[in-house]
Amino acid sequence: MLKNKYGHFSDGGASYTVTDWRTPRPWINVISNGQWGLAISQAGGGYSWLEHSMLNRITRWQQDTVGDHCGKFLLLRDNDTGESWSITPQPLKPAFEKYSCVHGMGYTVFNTRAFGIEAEWTIFVPQNIKCEVWTLKLKNVSGRKRNISLVSYLELLLGVFPDWHREFHNLFVKTKFDRKTNSLLADSNLWTAPLPGDAGWNKGWPFTAVFAASAAPSSYTCDKEEIFGAYNSWHDARFLKEGGALSGRTGMGFEPIISMKFDLELADGETKDINFMLGALKHDTFAKDYPAYIKALKKPQALLKETRDHWLELCNRFIVKTPEPAVDALVNYWLKYQTISCRILGRSAYYQCGGAFGFRDQLQDSQLYLALDPARTKAQIKEHATHQKKDGTVQHWWHPISEEGRFTDISDDLLWLPFVVAGYISETYDLGILKEKAAYFDGGSGTVYEHCVASIERVLKRLSPRGLTLMGEGDWNDGLNGVGVKWKGESVWLSQFFVVVLNSFTELCARQDKNAKRSARYALAAQKLKIALMKHAFKGDRFMLATKDSGEILGIESCRQGKFHLNPQTWAVISGVAQGKEAKKLMALTEKRLYRDYGVLLFTPAYSVVDKNIGYLTRYAPGIRENGGVYTHAATWAIWAQALAGNTEKVYETVARLCPPLLSMKDADKYKGEPYVTPGNIEGPESIHEGKGAWTWYSGSSAWLFKCITERLLGVRVEHGKLVVDPKLPAHWDGFAMERLVRGKRTRITVGKPAGTLTENYKIETETL
Repeated sequence: MLKNKYGHFSDGGASYTVTDWRTPRPWINVISNGQWGLAISQAGGGYSWLEHSMLNRITRWQQDTVGDHCGKFLLLRDNDTGESWSITPQPLKPAFEKYSCVHGMGYTVFNTRAFGIEAEWTIFVPQNIKCEVWTLKLKNVSGRKRNISLVSYLELLLGVFPDWHREFHNLFVKTKFDRKTNSLLADSNLWTAPLPGDAGWNKGWPFTAVFAASAAPSSYTCDKEEIFGAYNSWHDARFLKEGGALSGRTGMGFEPIISMKFDLELADGETKDINFMLGALKHDTFAKDYPAYIKALKKPQALLKETRDHWLELCNRFIVKTPEPAVDALVNYWLKYQTISCRILGRSAYYQCGGAFGFRDQLQDSQLYLALDPARTKAQIKEHATHQKKDGTVQHWWHPISEEGRFTDISDDLLWLPFVVAGYISETYDLGILKEKAAYFDGGSGTVYEHCVASIERVLKRLSPRGLTLMGEGDWNDGLNGVGVKWKGESVWLSQFFVVVLNSFTELCARQDKNAKRSARYALAAQKLKIALMKHAFKGDRFMLATKDSGEILGIESCRQGKFHLNPQTWAVISGVAQGKEAKKLMALTEKRLYRDYGVLLFTPAYSVVDKNIGYLTRYAPGIRENGGVYTHAATWAIWAQALAGNTEKVYETVARLCPPLLSMKDADKYKGEPYVTPGNIEGPESIHEGKGAWTWYSGSSAWLFKCITERLLGVRVEHGKLVVDPKLPAHWDGFAMERLVRGKRTRITVGKPAGTLTENYKIETETL
């Protein structure tokens, strides 16, 4: 299914099977239950964390998307011949007789065969335990009896990533072996996470890391030098060359690793199973919690089934069947999984290991939950509200554990709260959320409604003399952080976005304020913004991007670079500032200037000269990320705008240009990114790697692509609690079927039309199941 030269979708789209491990870049899985998480590549690279991928990293890892050489490994040694190999491609790169890596929702499985030994290694994160479980099955298919050793290897970090002063951090880690549970335990006397009230490095890591096995190891060590010897790499590691028993060294004063050795004899055709568990437990509850972790070793298949069932049940709440398998795989499984496991629960991947919550970021991500579990969206709303002050300002980001965060002058963050609240109410018709309380960051509390009003009122005070919203340190595009630092520069996109927010809250205000004065004031403010946009921001054939503090205009043809920008055009249509023929003209020009085979550029041409009065995006290499590449998050809004403009044939075309499975099938070596998740960006025409998908997984585009495909291409959405079906299907489709929740009730929607035609007259049937 959807095969390229490196692999294919499997299990009806619910998993992806890599068949050639030498993919153009690491193709990874991000697995998290919200407490424990791991990233693992098709080559075996990756790392693990507890609660926070930067402040509480368990295993060591170096960010190297070219080499991908750091990970947690299982290795085998033939004690008769001296041959050694790894079960995964890294670190020894054996010449496999058989190889596959299956990335699924909540698990990854390696199936390999080398030197006459078949291995099946499954890694997964249980739903309710802060750990990962490995199950390993070894089978001798060599035709002779084998005397082999299995060796586990992982490097310990136990704290803040990166451990930039490795020799210093090594001084604090201590290890020991627990014979009763076949476990190596690791603690650290130092934790450098910036906790509240902590003025210096004088606190210990409050957890114990545990690596346990279902069988007693023949020997073990926690000293890296014992495995490698001085100056050696994996290919000439001393232990793999010499064999023999490990010393049993634990304690302190050396570079800490976890390594267990198991001496195994396998008759021809014989199979042996060993399970492992890697986790971390708090010191003060260790004795109480530890038995549950050890039990995980005894029932891994039940825990794996529970994990897989969880993800399938969640995904099956919203299922589509269309004529395009790539759309089905993304909508039914991978966009949901990427958004939830990576963006919301894990907040980490290979290109970014952040761990923080972004005020605007996870609020937008939580929109995906509206069709699956709207209570999760509600919880996200209330959590973010607590990071707002009474004056409406919000933290741009904050770190769990340390509760460290930053209030900034980025001007759009605070408006995403009323935007998502309005979307939540439209989907659920749960007006009660407006009366629920949430604390203010600077003390006291207010209703969710009052929090939203605080956001809106704050922005109403940030209008220029011409009536447009002010840029501050950046709008949605953080890279415009030099445009408006003096609070004089204007943002056109933010003005358009503010129109949407004001209009969505006009009705909600009328319901909450008996005199309806605020409702009328917001309606008038939206109208004035529209007038100001047409008078000051529309420049002949397009909307400009912004004005600098100096008054210089950005995003017009006379600019040397950055002449034409995407967001002001798409949001002119989305906000209703441009309608009818004007909307069609805008989108036609957008297509002409920004559409490429691999997506929709954020703007053109890219900046090649640094301009500190524009911002750091001009410091990027041209054509990459926000500097003239395809920024996938913003590109998805072109789907929405094309639908609203009535350009039916362009809606699917825009989806197809952004669709990772289709891009990878077309040229996997050019696209490079994983075919099953969205990239943060695709490099543009000024880049030497034009068409390359990068910054995969940890991207806000996944929730938006789900929303734009389902609500605008398929046209199925809930507005004010009522089902709306308004498709924009391409000519070559004959319809689709969908099952989804509508206000808690499972509903089947079928849409039909003659293939080969464009139409606005569809045969639509709905049925409550």
